[in-house]
Amino acid sequence: MMLSEKHQAIVRALQNDLPLVKEPYKEVAESIGMTEEELLQGIAELQEMGCLKRISIALRHNNVGYTINVMTVWDVPQEEIERIGKKVAAHPKVTHCYERKKDVEFDYNLYAMVHAQSEEEYQKLIADLYEIIKPLKHMELRTTKELKKIGMKYFMGNELADFA
Repeated sequence: MMLSEKHQAIVRALQNDLPLVKEPYKEVAESIGMTEEELLQGIAELQEMGCLKRISIALRHNNVGYTINVMTVWDVPQEEIERIGKKVAAHPKVTHCYERKKDVEFDYNLYAMVHAQSEEEYQKLIADLYEIIKPLKHMELRTTKELKKIGMKYFMGNELADFA
């Protein structure tokens, strides 16, 4: 499906931080030559088409005290992946949880990103996950240094051509 120029403009505009003003959508709309009503209608259309899931905030966990960031990976029996995955995803300290196909060299299929403010909090969190997943084969991949953190950008034209 090809999106119209109007819809592409809305996607480009929504990829930026919303302005911290009383009427952020009005300001965004004006920045792309639309009325607020046109912008909101376009957002609704993108949702109806299945192109836009939600508009949400992204918390920079390091800026609010989360110093332990770990991608946990688990080897879950395929017949259990849906049930266990939903339970893991429901844990309040799990920020990302998804299934991936196993690879010959890395045979894990359930991935869950977790964050903690202390080693004690992390150990409690891992104990909680063990209760859900039981002691299956797993790895804990701790973040040691953040090298890049940006959201995906769509319909940006050739501005990124220098990085190709």
